[in-house]
Amino acid sequence: MSINLGIDCCSKWTSVGLSAGGQILSEIHLNISRRQSACLPEAVDNLFALTGHCLCQVDRIVLNIGPGSFTGLRVGLSYGLALAASLDRPVVPVNSLEIIALETRPFSQGKTLAPVLWAKRGYVYGAIFRSRSGENRLFAVVEPSFFSQADFVETISRDEVHALLILEKERHYDLFSNFPSIPARDTPSGGGLSLLGDLYFERSISFLEAKGLYLRPPDIG
Repeated sequence: MSINLGIDCCSKWTSVGLSAGGQILSEIHLNISRRQSACLPEAVDNLFALTGHCLCQVDRIVLNIGPGSFTGLRVGLSYGLALAASLDRPVVPVNSLEIIALETRPFSQGKTLAPVLWAKRGYVYGAIFRSRSGENRLFAVVEPSFFSQADFVETISRDEVHALLILEKERHYDLFSNFPSIPARDTPSGGGLSLLGDLYFERSISFLEAKGLYLRPPDIG
């Protein structure tokens, strides 16, 4: 039975989770914003204390590789890859937009899903996913990219798309108001992310190969 550790620092929330045999064993969510680098190791220690497991029992480290907060993404990747290197364990990379789409699948069966994350004024991170019959996983029709809001509207307006938008609850986009949409969950789930280590186990790579999906340069100033 494989034990997966999930680490997600791509927003103001830090979420870590542990799973085994398709069940979430424990997870911790912290709204710590820029204190992620200081608090993440303690959060992982507390995660294992909740279950009585130890770090050496982990078989896979499942990382949210972005896009999202530049600083948070860098913190989560650095810590997760350091763990993978020290434990000699594989990394399973999953991107933020795919995670959002997968979380909504139970409520949107058969839909084409278009998750959206705010990037900066007038711009978003977006992608379009569909499912294959009989499969739990998704495949990308439009790969995660950095769009102007107008360009993403054009992308989802194509006749063959018919996408259901998945939007952050605290964000309002006037340009998207005419499209069907549902809200994304308020906080990431480190436990849910850890479960994706089983779904996407064939993605397992060395810590040397794992890269962040930044999609745009960080803002300066």
